[in-house]
Amino acid sequence: MARIFTFPKKNNEEYVENGGEAASWTYKDRIRSHKLVIFYRALLVIALTAAIVFALIMQAKNRVYTSAEVVASADNHSIRTENMVDFAGTILSYGMDGAACVDVTGKALWNITYQMQEPMISVQGDMAAIGDYGSRTIYLLRTTGSVGEISTTMPLYKFSVSQSGEIAVILNDTDTTWIYLYDSLGNILAYFKTTMRQSGFPVDVAISPNGKIVGVSYVYVDSGDMRSRVSYYNFGDVGRNETDNYVSGYDYAGTVIPTMHFMDNEISFAVADDRLMFYRGSEKPVSYAEHLVSEEIQKVFYNDKYVALVFYSDQAEYRYHIEIFNKSGNLVDEREYNSEFKEIVMENDLVYIYSESRVLEYRINGNTAYDGILPKSTYLLIPGKNSGKFTTVNSETVDTVQLR
Repeated sequence: MARIFTFPKKNNEEYVENGGEAASWTYKDRIRSHKLVIFYRALLVIALTAAIVFALIMQAKNRVYTSAEVVASADNHSIRTENMVDFAGTILSYGMDGAACVDVTGKALWNITYQMQEPMISVQGDMAAIGDYGSRTIYLLRTTGSVGEISTTMPLYKFSVSQSGEIAVILNDTDTTWIYLYDSLGNILAYFKTTMRQSGFPVDVAISPNGKIVGVSYVYVDSGDMRSRVSYYNFGDVGRNETDNYVSGYDYAGTVIPTMHFMDNEISFAVADDRLMFYRGSEKPVSYAEHLVSEEIQKVFYNDKYVALVFYSDQAEYRYHIEIFNKSGNLVDEREYNSEFKEIVMENDLVYIYSESRVLEYRINGNTAYDGILPKSTYLLIPGKNSGKFTTVNSETVDTVQLR
């Protein structure tokens, strides 16, 4: 039988002799071992927590709803039924005799009156501009109220407002078209003229959120052939020494470019009859992605992350084919859809395709969360922060809808 001898501690050590073999275990070793046990236990807790969170996220992403229910409703008599837009999470409605803004609880924030024949609107962030086609007045508005008015010397054709309040305006003269840049107080920051002979006729205008870069699409005729041009103008330090602040441009044969937009201060895009083009650059934008299309583009929807193109479907059982591109210019989602719809709204990675009576909610490159009827007639849908909850608006109420 082995004998165990325990010797007195010396210098914090324990000496053990067991069958002629000696071992030592220091006090520091015991502390280190205890710390390792705590460390591995903490790793285990973290790993289990991460696994649970991941499982919950995946469950939420893959959740399928079967019904829609109004969980909160507010009467509203300030909304004008002609036109409604999502205005930084509030509801901006406008028509020929005025505009009004309410929050998602139906609370009136402000309203203004005017007289217009063909009201046009541009919205970027919490800044909006409303003007009458062919008139000479533009109203600048924030969610908090009126910012001011801009008076022009020539009739309005197109305009685009920045998030910081600058506005780029295309003005029609008898034989010349002018591009003006105003600040939010109506002061002229810059202007230059265009003619069909020199640059063509401007079709659309866009301005970056910070108001520094303006993009204009032109159409012109060269040797009997129709062509289009995308031109960029820099109104900061870089463009100051350039003629008319022009810094870059691209020509395209046999097409018209009716849509331009800045997704942020760096990325912009343009949509032509036969292609989608992306440009990058906060000083001198350059082309970095282009997608040719063989079918006619029917509608274009976008936000600050995605661009959605709508085509007629070539599959007999569907009416529409929808393609969604991200800011890198990559195609990230394709879907067939078989109903008429009012709008496509994208929020984070969620897509809502809705009409007055139905909504389809799905995740980009993911599953369908809901495809069914809405509780009330809907003129405008404003997405919530998460899947399964959104706001709908009609002429009488503002409703919070929960999917079940």
